[in-house]
Amino acid sequence: MLIATIKLLYEYIRVILLCVIFQIAMIKKEHKNGHRYSLKHFLWVYIFYIYLMLIFICTGTGNIYEFTRYIKVNEPITELTQMNLIPFSPISGGIIEHIANIIMFMPLGFLLPLIWKQFKSAWKVICTGLLFSLAIELSQLLNIRNTDIDDLIMNTIGAFLGWVLFCLFEKLFKNKKEKQIDSLERIKLSFLARHEACFYLIFSFVGVFLLYNP
Repeated sequence: MLIATIKLLYEYIRVILLCVIFQIAMIKKEHKNGHRYSLKHFLWVYIFYIYLMLIFICTGTGNIYEFTRYIKVNEPITELTQMNLIPFSPISGGIIEHIANIIMFMPLGFLLPLIWKQFKSAWKVICTGLLFSLAIELSQLLNIRNTDIDDLIMNTIGAFLGWVLFCLFEKLFKNKKEKQIDSLERIKLSFLARHEACFYLIFSFVGVFLLYNP
């Protein structure tokens, strides 16, 4: 139990380390602009980190150590390039795997617009889900896992369905009588703050890719 907890903590640190450095720089920048983040915002952000950690663990995201390991043992390059670019090919996973990939990315589509107003647009969520999934799939070329276009398609669908679920949730629970002006709408955000979520996705992936020590 203790070992499993330590491993999870280690995985979480890999995800958040670069994100926290970016976060500190962003907060200092926003404070100069007169914008103060709420504790609630960062509570959701750190929940978002936990979700990203689970994504990286479940997908078996590749890292730089695995790539150098295969080079040292002279693994054939063909072992590192297992890729399927034909949608719904017989060699792809079955319906259960497709459903699992959709479900796995639905929280991404739900959390992005929940935490950041910039992602109220479906296209932003779809593009983000697509690019994030693509980065993970390409990294899997380094650890002898199959890179499959079906995974990319299903993950993107999952992100979109998560956004749809958020829209339904918002309509169901939003109190139309309350019209509060959010501080994000009153203050012009810096480039870092406007793209906060994207930076978290990038830095979490880079951290998982580079900060690995077996």
